[in-house]
This record gives sequence, structure tokens and C-alpha cells, in this order.
Amino acid sequence: MLSSACILIVSCMIQAGPAPSTDGNQPVAKPPAATAPTGDLGYWLNRAKPVDPNKPSATTRPVEPGGGANPFKSSKLPFRRGDALPGVIELSDGRQLPGGLYTTVEKPWIVWSDQTKSWRRVDFLTLLSIEAVVEVERMELTWRWKGMGEPEKVYTGRKYPMRRLHWKFKLIDGSVIEGSTKGQPVFAELAGKVAGPFVLGERMKGKDGQTLDELVYVRKIVVSRKMMDLVIADTAKSK
Repeated sequence: MLSSACILIVSCMIQAGPAPSTDGNQPVAKPPAATAPTGDLGYWLNRAKPVDPNKPSATTRPVEPGGGANPFKSSKLPFRRGDALPGVIELSDGRQLPGGLYTTVEKPWIVWSDQTKSWRRVDFLTLLSIEAVVEVERMELTWRWKGMGEPEKVYTGRKYPMRRLHWKFKLIDGSVIEGSTKGQPVFAELAGKVAGPFVLGERMKGKDGQTLDELVYVRKIVVSRKMMDLVIADTAKSK
């Protein structure tokens, strides 16, 4: 019994340890500085300088309107859109429209590929050309329902043009993506004048009394600085 009590007392003394000195002779440990960095991130945060929003930085610049910057853009090209590409839009009536070509801001071409059975995203910057492929074009008879709730058609005797088509997208790596698009516009800008929008869709419907030739569509789009310059020069000679 006595032996157990001694063991218990010795164990308590070992756990408690010596009491801290109160005579002031022993040094007292100082807490770490609040500003001391705890790692690489803390070191660089302490060295960072506050930024004045009213003073422009030499290492930054404002973003150009019209989406991502075009790395091939030249200061001599008269395009207001920073993402415009030099090229030509050829219409089905023979007109050729040179200038800076662009579509909806920050939106690639969305193409349904019949080959892969999937939607493909094609950036304008990766294109060499877009070519229309006419599937069907004909004159349709105009009609209306005979009456409300009556499933009988009444033809008016007038006609309108209808056309179905898809598109071939030729890329700069030589590959071709062929399929339909969902009505995305394209514009051509030259000397401050904008032609368009010309919609690249899969179905076109004209007005009553129009002919197929009058229902103009985009036959081809070529992205090329050389082609643009040639068409501009030819247009200037013909005037």
C-alpha cells in the first residue's frame, strides 16, 4: 500500500515539473513578430506595393473592344474591331465585299458536323475560307389555313423562294469541317462602312414574288490580306 502511494507521488512530481522562477533572472521568450512572413507567399505579399487606381500602370493596357486581339492585325488596316480579319465576302449575285471580316463578339462559329455527329467550335482566326453548299432551292407556293381550327390549306397563287444549305469550313491546318450552322452573322468593314449582317444559316425563305436569284446568300468567305487588296484595287479601277 505504501509502495503504491510513493509511486503515485513521484509520478505527479515528474508531470508537474519545476515551477517557473519569479525572481526575474530567467529570460522570457518573446512572441514572433506579427509581420514575419510564414513562407514564400507571405514574403512577396509583404513586399507588394499598393496600386493607385487613378494612375495607369506601364505594364497594363486597356482591352480593345471586340473581343480578343488579332495577332495578325496591322496598324495600316482600317478596321475598328480589334478581332477583324482581312478578307472578302462573295455573294451569290457576284458582288465581292472586301474589308475586315468579323462575327459576333467573342463567339466562335458553331458547326454541327455530320461526320462526327457533334457540335464543333471554330474560331474565326483559324479559318482560311467558308463555302456554301446548296442542298435544295426551289419556289414554294404560298398558303394559309382555311380557317381557325381547320387543318385545310388554301393556296394563294403566289410563290416565294426557299433554299437549304450547309457550309464547308476550311482551316489553316488544311482540315475541313462540313455541316450546318444556326444563323450566325458575318460582317465586312472597310473605311468605316460596314456591310452586313449576312446570316450563315441552314434555311432561307424569301418574300412573296421574289425569285431565287433575288434571294441573295453568301457564296464564299475568304480570309486573306492579298485577296482583300486585289479586290480593293479592282474596285478602284472600275470606278
